[in-house]
Amino acid sequence: MAKGSKEKPAEVPEKDAVEIELEKAVFGDFEGFESGLKELDLDAYGSDYDMESSDEEKSHDEEENQIEAQDGDLFFVDEGGDSDEDKMDEDEEESSEESESESDSDGNAWDDSDDEKMQISLTSSDRIRKLRKTMQDNYISGREYSRRLRDRFEKVYPRPKWTSMEALESNSSDDEAMDEDEDMAASADPLAALLKTTSTYVSKKSAKLLPPTNLDIVRLKDANHAAASHSAIQTLNFHPSHSLMLSSGYDRTLRMYHVDGKSNPVATTLHVRESPFQTAQFHPDGRRVFAAGRRRYLYIWDIETGGVTKITRMYGHEQTQRSMEKFELSPCGRFIALIGGNGWMNMLSASNGQWIAGAKVEGIIADIAWHKDGERISIVTTSGEVSEWDVNARKVCAKWRDEGSVGITTIALGGKNDRWCAIGSQSGIVNVYDRLDPTIGFRPSQDEAPTYKPRAVITNLVTTISSLQFSPDGQILAMASRAKRDALRLIHVPSFTAFRNWPTSGTPLGKVTAIAFTPGSEMLCTGNEAGYARLWKLNHYC
Repeated sequence: MAKGSKEKPAEVPEKDAVEIELEKAVFGDFEGFESGLKELDLDAYGSDYDMESSDEEKSHDEEENQIEAQDGDLFFVDEGGDSDEDKMDEDEEESSEESESESDSDGNAWDDSDDEKMQISLTSSDRIRKLRKTMQDNYISGREYSRRLRDRFEKVYPRPKWTSMEALESNSSDDEAMDEDEDMAASADPLAALLKTTSTYVSKKSAKLLPPTNLDIVRLKDANHAAASHSAIQTLNFHPSHSLMLSSGYDRTLRMYHVDGKSNPVATTLHVRESPFQTAQFHPDGRRVFAAGRRRYLYIWDIETGGVTKITRMYGHEQTQRSMEKFELSPCGRFIALIGGNGWMNMLSASNGQWIAGAKVEGIIADIAWHKDGERISIVTTSGEVSEWDVNARKVCAKWRDEGSVGITTIALGGKNDRWCAIGSQSGIVNVYDRLDPTIGFRPSQDEAPTYKPRAVITNLVTTISSLQFSPDGQILAMASRAKRDALRLIHVPSFTAFRNWPTSGTPLGKVTAIAFTPGSEMLCTGNEAGYARLWKLNHYC
């Protein structure tokens, strides 16, 4: 062929009859497909057609499951075919396991006749996949599933005593009591049902002294697990007799929980649109809750009837009490002590809210603390001067100064006859004084207040002390700072050393904003800035 010439394409001959018939036989045609559909009788196939369609659907579902499955579930190591001897050994092993499971199930609490009707897939999750013995072990019965779980458990822990039928029957009465508690928690008015019972905190009232080094403490489910706070928890308080806990914060809601350590259901709530709460306390009679925020009024909530009373103003004393955000109820339940401005502390009647008396000290009041007798109250200023005010005499009966006297933030009384007085400061230092046997360090003159020498100086924290509280029996001093995460320490009294084993680096405290002990010191609750109320049980008291 000459250079530059174009090659003509070869002509394709037309198909003859034999080629057309062969093409139809191999590839089919539209006419044959339509005629085949007309001649097809679906009823003639019967159940076989249904089975084929179900198989197609099943295969389609398996394809979808394979798409969603992880890569590790799609492959396995082929260890070779099993010989006849291996299969016989496996059959004998399975038969022996079945006989053992049948013998073990007799007289045990876990025996259930419905287990044989169940089929458990061992490939449904990674956790269950660990129970497989071979790669082909995909489905097992419910009884075999429970047996494998027991075997796996008993490799680590001994068989518990409650699994026997005798123990199960002996605990039937306890189960009925728990069912009653659950019914009460799920009722329309769980608080009313709880107040009618004699339910209280579990305590053995141990007379033994608390060891000074290690603390036997166990974490429970969060006290506000059923309904967490939407803001930082500002205050926590336990009911004086029933297992109830009160929490409040800037989300304008008072929440009350039935603290059982297991589910801690919500007993009741109160939302007040106008008041972000700073302080909330149970009255000693257990029937009322007093709550207030940075406002000129205070709320009294009757938890039995649900009624709310509002104390709006103190006539003639509005200039000294611009806010009722910080107050303390007297242990006798008769008085409300309010921290005012310009060194004033005002006393109100807890029954009708009437102004009773006022105390004036020099400086700015940092905190107040009632004595257990309800007849005196200690007032500490930011400069460290402590005044003990007599309620009956309406005057200051004693006055002394804290050593250091710089940036005082809080005060707490504890121990028998209020023996110990703890004072926290902005530097994180807590001074503890022995009120029954004080040591005078410096006294300028007979007319001026002396400076006491502290019995102990606690320096475990380095930021501002915001929470300070003694346990009801006076053997533990809890101190916390909201300025730093996990800044909480429990101090043993009277050795005044921090417990070594708690809290640890993994304790989920957060920024602690509130601390509360139950009346018998059985539980400790800490509120944090994230709105969680962490709950712990002190086994020494339980």
